[in-house]
Amino acid sequence: MEELLTINKAVYQLIQDFESGNIAVPEIQRDVVWKPDDIKGLIDSISQDFPCGSLILWQPREKDKSYIRSIMRPERLEQIRRSHGELPHYFLIDGQQRVTALASIMLDRGKLRELLAEMEEELPFIFVNLKRDFPHDTVASTEAAGYKYPWVLFNDLFAAGKHIKGVSPEDTERLNQYAMKIRNYQFPIQIVKERKYVDVAEIFTRVNSAGTQLTGAEIHLAEIVPHWSGITRKFRDYRTQCMRMYYDIDLSFLMRAITAIECKVPRVKELVKRVRNKKLGHKRLDNHWKKAKSATDRLIRTLQRDLQLDKSKFFTSKNALVPLVYYLACDSGKRPAVRDVQRFFLLSQLSEHYGGAADTALSKDFRILAGRNTVRQGLSDLVEAVDHEARQSYRGLKIRPDHVYGVSSKNVLLLLMYVLMRRRGATDWDSGTGTTAKIKRLDEIGPEEMQLHHIFPFNFVHKNKAALKPYVDDGWTDAEIRAEINDITNLTFLHQETNASIGDKPPWQYLPSFTDREMRKAHFIPDDPDLWKPENFQKFLNERQELLAKGMTSLLKSIS
Repeated sequence: MEELLTINKAVYQLIQDFESGNIAVPEIQRDVVWKPDDIKGLIDSISQDFPCGSLILWQPREKDKSYIRSIMRPERLEQIRRSHGELPHYFLIDGQQRVTALASIMLDRGKLRELLAEMEEELPFIFVNLKRDFPHDTVASTEAAGYKYPWVLFNDLFAAGKHIKGVSPEDTERLNQYAMKIRNYQFPIQIVKERKYVDVAEIFTRVNSAGTQLTGAEIHLAEIVPHWSGITRKFRDYRTQCMRMYYDIDLSFLMRAITAIECKVPRVKELVKRVRNKKLGHKRLDNHWKKAKSATDRLIRTLQRDLQLDKSKFFTSKNALVPLVYYLACDSGKRPAVRDVQRFFLLSQLSEHYGGAADTALSKDFRILAGRNTVRQGLSDLVEAVDHEARQSYRGLKIRPDHVYGVSSKNVLLLLMYVLMRRRGATDWDSGTGTTAKIKRLDEIGPEEMQLHHIFPFNFVHKNKAALKPYVDDGWTDAEIRAEINDITNLTFLHQETNASIGDKPPWQYLPSFTDREMRKAHFIPDDPDLWKPENFQKFLNERQELLAKGMTSLLKSIS
């Protein structure tokens, strides 16, 4: 039987197969990393019939069925079972980013959330302008609110039978033709057949090493799994345990931690070499896994107890956890250096220590951490290094009001805001219905239930002439105004139900009924009711910047 089959599949067929579970993603694949510009570039290339590369699928053998269950994300496996009761026919070896990107613009967002629950928040909303330079005038946003005709969500162009308000019959036909062209675009597909999983892992490694640059952990995880029977299930069970503690720990992190304990470096390829050369047996690997798991548990407890970081949702980088897990696994002292653990974590986030070449930074950190007389001395030197870096951006570790700004995604100041509010005992707000139900603390709200709430709702400000006047008078563009409304200074943390019940109500209307003075203080909301009026929106942001900057500076001093 031929072991490599080449066929063509239309985009609509690929998305149907992905939605139904006929094509699945194995756990050796990395999470979504494509940025909005990558997605927009793919759409544009397809619309112009440019080559977009081929995809590689693996068709498992009949005897691989039991193994398949161990390499699939359990949530997706359960969805497929409910859908048609069969295991996937194919696995994506190369092409996850392209297929996921296309799914993000072609499927209903509700369906996308069901299929990609673990990564849906990272997928942007892509809007296209139907009147100006269609289809090239596009924008990407983390927020769907505030966009109206001629801006249309790309997903609406592919929704069967959906009529877009304001579009003429002639333009509707034009849009349908455009959508049909995207749907019918043909991808070359190579199907790997009659190959065992070890061979597939080798193919995955070679393909991805030559393509999009991946980290060592992502490339080599595929090679380790076949040699370490049962580890994916252990990882999966532990990740589930961490998720119950509101910590999202990925497979790459776990492999880095085990590698660091065995090799004193975080490069997973070093672990792969030892596994390949049979220098590491099952017993030794399991022992390192136990140490890594125990150290990770201790680290999570430390961050939750001492920094009050009860969830990982707002971390800007989880790379900082790797040196700390190594330290906690190797320090023989009875009392770990908890203060240095806190300082390294927070200051490494603040300095964006891992914001550039993360692998290079980790390698340098481990030369310090593992190269001193004791691992405790190594941690102390690391803290001194990130402290110096943080002071380059924030002189004297003082946060000025003009520092407190920006979008919410991967924003370290949003992380500091969350820590501040937790330390003040911040809670969700009253629903305004007069219910006697207990109002939850922020740490009692699960990551999937917590949302960023616009204190001045986006739609309200974007339509209110009084709120917009200072910006219009100063010549701000619409994009700049949108960014101002979405700025972290206008955000706080609430339960999704509370956020929904507030809707587009202006703050002068809902704050008196949803909050009391102590609630507002804990969320750093200025208590002057005049600042809640639309004409004072800009003054409200300035005042809240002052309050947050003062609180953040105090927080940093408390760990210095």
